[in-house]
Amino acid sequence: MSRAFVIFGLVLACTDAREPASVSEPAPERAEPVMNETPTSVNLDALALACDGAALAAAFAKLDASALAAVDDGPSARLLARWEAARSFTADGSLEPSAVEPLVEILARELGQQPPRWWVEQLAAARLRSGDDQGPPYYDVGLTDSGDRRGELVPGPGNTRVRPGVAMSLSEADGKLSFDLSMGRVELGPLPTEPDATLEISRARAGSTLYYASFSRGSGGFRFPLRAIDGNGRERWQAEVCGPDRKILGGLGYLTVEIVVLEPPPDPGVAPGSKQPSSGATGIAVFTAESHGVALDVFDPQTGARTLAWSSDFWFAR
Repeated sequence: MSRAFVIFGLVLACTDAREPASVSEPAPERAEPVMNETPTSVNLDALALACDGAALAAAFAKLDASALAAVDDGPSARLLARWEAARSFTADGSLEPSAVEPLVEILARELGQQPPRWWVEQLAAARLRSGDDQGPPYYDVGLTDSGDRRGELVPGPGNTRVRPGVAMSLSEADGKLSFDLSMGRVELGPLPTEPDATLEISRARAGSTLYYASFSRGSGGFRFPLRAIDGNGRERWQAEVCGPDRKILGGLGYLTVEIVVLEPPPDPGVAPGSKQPSSGATGIAVFTAESHGVALDVFDPQTGARTLAWSSDFWFAR
């Protein structure tokens, strides 16, 4: 083989065989910016039900307002996306009222009833810290001499604090906490010993199942257990309430909780004041709020599985 032939072959190997594009040829169409792409590789609703705030924050950061409005992976993802799309603050750092109203409207449709007024008010009280428009806002907890934004707290058994309507039904003996139903006394479990332990208890109208939580009020919005106890004192299930899901506590926090049994409204044909049994709980909603976040967990009344989860600040990941 001659040297000239070898050189000619090398030149061919290093040359692109395609014809060069004409200078006047229009540029190829570009894909839509990443900001408008929906993260289809993950199930946003599953992340919400797992309270995976870090993953959700990363996913939603890629979406603009129109893409957020189109998110429809499920009720939890939809609520989170609508909130992120509407969330905005005034020049002085206060949360825009227009951010809260649509969220409450959507939430009322999902739950079949309005969320508690105190919870909505605490959410609406959000305010950015001076000079920090990126971090989480501060939520005014509305402390009073005898309670918080939700209302008064009174002494309960042992060192506990409870809401006034619950106090008369609680009792303590031999270190055990009990609740008095018309059918008899139901043992809830060991009496909490934390100096700031707070008890929250709820049940359906004339229901025998008690939904019970004990948490340290002054330790901020860390996770805590919710238990379903039947009329015989047996635990039907136990679930974990994510709440605001605080990760660290640099000082004294303050957590407010309300357990709401979701059930159809009472029959308007029944005389006022008459006892009317519930037609069955459809969900157990746990509304939580503290100085650095407002949240909601909803559980299946039969199994304790989380069915809805929402957080104002991605479970302390913002």
